[in-house]
Amino acid sequence: MIFLTAYLLFQEGEPTNSIFQIVLGFAITFGIVSICVYYVLRYLESIYVKYNSKPYYIHFYPKMKKLPDNLQVFAGENDFYNKLDKKRKRYFAHRTARFLEDTNFVGRDGLVIDDFMRMQIAMMVTQLTFGMRHYLLEYLNTIIVYPSSFYSVLNQTENIGEFNPRSKALALSWKDFQKGNLHQDKGKSLGIHEITHAIHYNSIKNNDISSEIFYDTFLQLEQYLGAVEIRKKIVETKILRDYAYTDKFEFIAVLVEVFMESPQELKEKFPEIYMYVMRMLNFRYFEE
Repeated sequence: MIFLTAYLLFQEGEPTNSIFQIVLGFAITFGIVSICVYYVLRYLESIYVKYNSKPYYIHFYPKMKKLPDNLQVFAGENDFYNKLDKKRKRYFAHRTARFLEDTNFVGRDGLVIDDFMRMQIAMMVTQLTFGMRHYLLEYLNTIIVYPSSFYSVLNQTENIGEFNPRSKALALSWKDFQKGNLHQDKGKSLGIHEITHAIHYNSIKNNDISSEIFYDTFLQLEQYLGAVEIRKKIVETKILRDYAYTDKFEFIAVLVEVFMESPQELKEKFPEIYMYVMRMLNFRYFEE
């Protein structure tokens, strides 16, 4: 390809063609160099991740977005947001604004979704993905909110929440979402649980650095949990509710609930598992 570029540059012809050839040559060369640089940096970052369990960087935004004043009020009432420094608060607001722009909210069974509802859900997604560089989930672009439990055509059961990757949709019972959001549900959080499903699925289907870290660390956690004594201890301590043992997807969703809702308890009883979850999400804010 480089020889072709040189050939085009030195061929004689009409002035118009010569200019075209020069531009084409530069464009081809720039494209080749850019691709090479990308893959070299990607490889180097994979090596960096192997030894540091985190990406080179998390936050880089050429143009920062701000939340409108009527939505910024809700951010000011969020516990996680209020613990951040000034710079990270701007990042949080930017990511929340981007999520709101890219996500369609649909109310069902007569429920009218207002700004408060949209912000509560958006801020939970932002919190869970705040340690990830790639925070916009490809397989989540619609959030359907019901007043309470709803009948799932997909599973043919009465549900309070579900993630449907085919439709790229997350369905939630607002009543149950708020119980978890306000810490009124004995450490359970419907929002954290269902959003974790979306993050998990996204990590399986994509190969960006954040997905790679999540999925690879999840596989390491699975291997660690292969020890009988570890599994026995988890069951005996009852740190996870019974629903966690449905399958590996429910296990990680419940585990992330515990990590977010009771980080100190998880760290004291299972420090290794705590570290795995922290690395999966690159969520190091409990350590600061």
